[in-house]
Amino acid sequence: MVNNIFLVYSLNQPLWNILSSLGFENKKIFILSQTIKNYFDEKTFNKNDTLKIKILSDSSIVLTIKKNFNKLEVTLKDTIKEVHFEKGFIQKKLEIIKGSIEGNLYNSILKLNELPELVEKYSDIFAWDIDFLVETEDNDSFLMVLEKLYYNERLIGYGNIYYAVYYGKRVGIKRAIKFGDKYYDENGKALSKMFLKSPLKIYRITSYIGYRFHPILREYRLHHGVDYAAPYGTPVFSLGDGVVIYAGWKGGYGNTIIIKHPKGYETRYAHLSKISVFIGQRVSAGQYIGNVGATGLSTGPHLHFEMRKDGKLINPLKLKIQSDKPIDPENLNEFIRTKNLIISFIKSNTI
Repeated sequence: MVNNIFLVYSLNQPLWNILSSLGFENKKIFILSQTIKNYFDEKTFNKNDTLKIKILSDSSIVLTIKKNFNKLEVTLKDTIKEVHFEKGFIQKKLEIIKGSIEGNLYNSILKLNELPELVEKYSDIFAWDIDFLVETEDNDSFLMVLEKLYYNERLIGYGNIYYAVYYGKRVGIKRAIKFGDKYYDENGKALSKMFLKSPLKIYRITSYIGYRFHPILREYRLHHGVDYAAPYGTPVFSLGDGVVIYAGWKGGYGNTIIIKHPKGYETRYAHLSKISVFIGQRVSAGQYIGNVGATGLSTGPHLHFEMRKDGKLINPLKLKIQSDKPIDPENLNEFIRTKNLIISFIKSNTI
């Protein structure tokens, strides 16, 4: 008796090509394609979707396609013998997560058995007000009300975060309430501002604006920006909305991106290993634009970041920017009702 044979493929190539390369007759491929069409659109298959082929001892073939937690199983010999489809059911649960800082936000959230993606979702809410790499301290605390997504009782991701709070010794109490597609504080003031706190999510500051001894040129000279040390290849993000006015090599700056922002502001990102935008491209706050490198006059991987206002150099670490427009008066009552519902949910689900 011949043992069963298993083959597994990623569906980042046409299904017809896979089956044809395995010697399937065109007639059988056509029959399979017509059957699959009843459950999936083949044009939407991607590298995360899989095809498993099981060849049985009686020469029957079982094809299993998995896509987004849905599973289709087709048994074929000369014709289709059996079709079985399981639709994946993703359950949403509204839950409360709370914890305290031990070392850093990333480890503190993972210690609660949450997924790494939650760290980014939570920190992005406060990206305009809190730099979680340098402004957190042990015993600071956090809380959020959010949708958690489960598949067969297994946590697979997160939906909306409806409410988030950070209690910090350095930054004070920061609250965020989701209303529409934006976040506001408890008084209806928008959290979003013109600029983020930092162009990186992983870094340590090694040089500030001012005169210093240049490590390569071996002389004292004015340092025009802030140097953020970070691992080679770390993603770099635009500090705010704007238009790319320079993207390329710029002497000692190496690979450089310059972005023009509203109200006369301009930001510069230098020593990049990779540039992922082009001149004339519009970018938004927090959009990925390139990667940390060590090009130009650089002794190691870091981001040299500069900021100007009306052509004059300014210190981004001391920048004070007003929030975006608050909630319209006609929507304020609805916002207050939303806030009160969330607070009631928290009170009724915590001791």
